[in-house]
Amino acid sequence: MEFKSLKDPVVADNGTAVAFTARPDRGNPEGRIRLANGELITVERAEKPQLSADGRFALFEQPVALLERENASAKARKKLKGGAVLVDLQSGEQTAYERVKSAAFSDDGTLLVVLFEAAEEEKDKDKEEAPETKSGEGDDNEPAIDDKELGSELLVQRLSDGKTVRFDAVRDYALAEQAGSLAFSTSVEEGKGNGVFRLGPDLAVLPVFEQDGMGTASLVWDRNGRQLAFSWGDLTEQPRHRTHKVAVWADGELRWQDLNHADFMVSGHSKLQFSRDGERLFIGRQIRTAKIPEPPKFDSEADLTDIDRLLARSDLVLWHGDDEQIKTREMNQYDKERKRTYQGVWHLQGERFVQLTDGALPELVLAENRRYLLASSDKPYRKMISWAGFYRDWYLVDLNSGERRLLAEQVSSGDKPTLGPDDGHVFWHVRDALYHHDIAANRTRKVADGFSNENHDYPSPAPGYGFGPWLENDAALLLYDKFDIWRFNPAKGELIRLTEGREATTLYRVKQTDPDQLAVAADAELLVHGVNEQSKAEGLFRLNLADGALTAWQQGDYKISFHAKAEDAPTLLISYQRYDRFPDLYRSEGANGEPARVSQLGGQLADLDWGQAQLVRWQTEDGQALKGVLITPPGYDGKTPLPTMIYFYRIMSDRLHAFPQMAINHRPNFPWYASEGYAVFLPDVVFEVGQPGPASLKALLSGAKKLVEMGVADPEAIGLQGHSWAGYQSAYIATQTDFFASVVTGAPVSNMTSAYTGIRLGSGLGRQFQYESGQSRIGKTLYEAPELYLQNSPVIYADRINTPMVIMFGDEDDAVPWEQGIELYLAMRRLSKPVVMLQYQGEPHHPKQYPNKVDYSIKMKAFFDHTLKGAPAPDWWQQGLPFSKPDK
Repeated sequence: MEFKSLKDPVVADNGTAVAFTARPDRGNPEGRIRLANGELITVERAEKPQLSADGRFALFEQPVALLERENASAKARKKLKGGAVLVDLQSGEQTAYERVKSAAFSDDGTLLVVLFEAAEEEKDKDKEEAPETKSGEGDDNEPAIDDKELGSELLVQRLSDGKTVRFDAVRDYALAEQAGSLAFSTSVEEGKGNGVFRLGPDLAVLPVFEQDGMGTASLVWDRNGRQLAFSWGDLTEQPRHRTHKVAVWADGELRWQDLNHADFMVSGHSKLQFSRDGERLFIGRQIRTAKIPEPPKFDSEADLTDIDRLLARSDLVLWHGDDEQIKTREMNQYDKERKRTYQGVWHLQGERFVQLTDGALPELVLAENRRYLLASSDKPYRKMISWAGFYRDWYLVDLNSGERRLLAEQVSSGDKPTLGPDDGHVFWHVRDALYHHDIAANRTRKVADGFSNENHDYPSPAPGYGFGPWLENDAALLLYDKFDIWRFNPAKGELIRLTEGREATTLYRVKQTDPDQLAVAADAELLVHGVNEQSKAEGLFRLNLADGALTAWQQGDYKISFHAKAEDAPTLLISYQRYDRFPDLYRSEGANGEPARVSQLGGQLADLDWGQAQLVRWQTEDGQALKGVLITPPGYDGKTPLPTMIYFYRIMSDRLHAFPQMAINHRPNFPWYASEGYAVFLPDVVFEVGQPGPASLKALLSGAKKLVEMGVADPEAIGLQGHSWAGYQSAYIATQTDFFASVVTGAPVSNMTSAYTGIRLGSGLGRQFQYESGQSRIGKTLYEAPELYLQNSPVIYADRINTPMVIMFGDEDDAVPWEQGIELYLAMRRLSKPVVMLQYQGEPHHPKQYPNKVDYSIKMKAFFDHTLKGAPAPDWWQQGLPFSKPDK
């Protein structure tokens, strides 16, 4: 529980400091900063660091202490607010701020800005003293501003000398992305003096605009802090129906646009965003809809039998066979759709506004292009989401006219097109082919067949491997097949392979080191990540685009990750990991030389019995080659067969060099089991459409027999543990073989015929798509192939189960209906099979409450100790536990 993982790594823009979070599985996080001189600064109860541009200061969020949060009632917990900690990296001084809503440095590192939560006691006092009002009216029957719209205290500190100013009733603030500009808006209870202000020289406040009772919904600077945009509306109105004008301030002058028309409006949910060059302002507008009134009250005895009032109070949800989406999905998306905005653009060199999207074409991909953007719509396919999955049509939208050009139809959601930053070309992958669209010529051509996922074992179109960066002037695009990086020159129609990954079975991918870079130079040197498919060894390489040379920088039997690059320095942050090597941070001045270690969390392994991991290869009975990861106890000599726990899902051999997650959750903790004398096996499973259960059985049974053949696994002491999709597999396998000594199955589908027409409550989606085109891989409807659904359903063969089984479910599972667990439990109970079902109340698909995770982990371990090591049976397994609840 106390083992710390490394999270949230950041590096200062000048590369002089690195910060991260050391987070225990159970406990308060610690903030840590490593300076260039090697000094380490620790900040108690701190997380999510920011570093000032000059590396002089660090800022951490400070969450509420775990003990305080755990002991608070549900009502009191909602009122608990975290804080922030400012750290001076020269003096080591730490300054804490309580009840912080948000905090940030200005981009140039000169300012600290802290917006506080409204004081809770003042809110309560105000509510007690406020007179009763009707329909949101305040004194003198004037509409009142809702408490949620009121501002709170803002602190601004100049970091160079500590000078601090505070402002009351601040509703929102904005910092420029590449400047020290700060602006804020205010909202006071009476609305008097509400306005937008900016910070001038020596922290002086300069008004931009003031108007009583009004306020901002969006406030944003352009990239260089020269233009300020805001929306301005009546705060006494509800955000959904509040109309706003839009203003742009520059050089002391205000320009306004009133974009509230019969069909569209700028609402309280509308957001503003400048283009990087400051020439365009994107404005989200909502489609006008009528207000939905509250149900009428019964004001008289006659009202109690009034048909119109009774019907108005009916709580009906009507499901129609031709609905665009099923009602649970519609309900799930309701709030999002009520807040949905449709993008338009204000061309700031004049007053021209162009609406770009609408109800028919709702999604716009904002980018820095000057003439065109990509937009998409899933509306033609929303009905078929229930059984076919997610698709959309893609369009090219002209920023000058709003004209739309259809590019591709019914593209899988995983295949997003890429638009050249200079408006020259668009590429996309659809239905096993690559396509190129020349924008100026308005011409589309197929570039190549293939470039599709070669390991796609689902009954749906295989997606592509995606795209890398564009070269400057849209001269070329880098793209991927399974192994290699390719360059396509649209002018020549030339597709050239830059790497030789297929021959070496090594997958190469470009790592983007500068998130602001729109395109790379034709002679650039790129950072490339590579992983060998056979050995799982990884590396970082330098790819020279000028001559195609690929040079290894770091390469070995480990997993290596790129995390960040300093904005104004060559400093890179990377990490290495293996099963027995903690992923500590390392820094390097560019992709050259040997990196230096920054963090020391790997020292936690010094006194732990960890074990070791190795790759195992075998073949199934029909000759299919598979791989898996075998973890054995510390010092294991390979001579004594071990009790073995198999954990699986799909492709697990990729975890050979992955450091194990040191947390208590729905999975077994691998080092814990290894230290207790277990072998842990993580086998690959390759599926066959229509036969997911038999394919899983074939892979796992052959893999387990390989371990027995190696002398590692005791054939009488092999157990299975799987969750969700692997929970299904483990339950199915128990119906087909007695080879395994015990099974723990978490959140399994047990009956595909009933699960087929179930609902994923987390998303509101019907589950039919999982069987016809998704993970469950049946590939046909229940009505086309009922035999496949029956043949792959564990509950149908429950009479064959002899293996002791523990079923685990949260009774608020938002992915698999928890009734699936009940079906399997009741079948086994009726057949007098050895079974216990663990029902965790109020839990979703994966248990979230820590006591429940601990309980499940301990029970799982005790069950395997009993069935695989011969330990005494736990009482709950022998005689169960009666239901109980605390006395009131």
